Amino acid sequence: MRQYSEDDLEILIATMDRSDLSFLEVIFSKPLVAITENILIVNQSKTKKLVSDQTNIRVINDTDYGLSRSRNLAIRESKGELLWLMDDDCIIRQDAISIIIEAFNNISSDLITFQTEVLESGKLYWEYPDNNQTFTQVNENQTLSPEIVFKRNPIKNKVRYDERFGLGAQFEDGENYLFLHQLGQKNISRYFLNKVIVAHPKHNSSMEASSSRIIYARGAIAQYFKKNISFLSYKYAFFLLRKGLILDPRKPWIVKRTFEQGAADFQDRDRLKTS
Repeated sequence: MRQYSEDDLEILIATMDRSDLSFLEVIFSKPLVAITENILIVNQSKTKKLVSDQTNIRVINDTDYGLSRSRNLAIRESKGELLWLMDDDCIIRQDAISIIIEAFNNISSDLITFQTEVLESGKLYWEYPDNNQTFTQVNENQTLSPEIVFKRNPIKNKVRYDERFGLGAQFEDGENYLFLHQLGQKNISRYFLNKVIVAHPKHNSSMEASSSRIIYARGAIAQYFKKNISFLSYKYAFFLLRKGLILDPRKPWIVKRTFEQGAADFQDRDRLKTS
C-alpha cells in the first residue's frame, strides 16, 4: 500500500463572490501567512475576482454558478493525490490532516468519509454508525461534502457530480448522495471512519426537509432512480407530518404535488438530455 504524506493532500474549496483570501483564516484557524496546506479554491462570481500570491493556494474564478459545477471544476483541475472537498463555512480540526493521512496509509480504500461536529455545541452532526465500516446506503444518504476525501486517480475520470443537482442548480439537493452512489456503481471502494475532521454550523441547507426546494429535489432524485413516484410522494408528505415538520393539514397535499413536480421536471429534462 502506498504511503501518503501531508503534501499529497489538496483541499478543494467551493466559494462565491470572494475578493480576498481572508476567509481562509477562519477555516484554518490561523493567519493566512501560516497556512501551508495545498488548497484549490473555485470562486464563482460575475463581479469579483479572487487572486492568490501564495504558491500553495491556487484560485479558479468562474463566472457561472452551481455547487456541483464548482466541485467538478475543482476535481478536474486538481493536482493532489488525495482530494478533500470543503465548504467555505467550515472549521478544520487541528488534527484533521494527520487523521486523513493516517487513514489512507492504513485503510485500503479509494474514498474515505469521516465525521462532522456541530460548531456551536461540539456534538456530532448526525447519528453516525458506531463502528468503522465499508459504505452502506445510510452513509450515502447522510454524508456531507467536507467529510469526503478520496484518491484522485481512481475517481477523476470515472465519476462527475451531476450538475442538475446541488445548490445553484435546478434541483438544489442530493448532489453528494448521487456522487457517492455512482462511485459504488463503478466499484470504487468506499469506507467510513468514525473520526471527526471538521466542524460545521448547525444549520445545513439539506436539513430543510419541509422546504419546497428540498421536496422538489427529492422528487427528482426519486425519478432519477425510477421509483414509484405516487407512492413516495405520499410517503414523504406523511413523514413530514409525523415528524411535526408540517402542521397545516392541507400541507401534505402541497408536499405531494411539489414532489411529483420535481419528478416530472427531472423526467422531462432527462428526456431532453438523452434525445
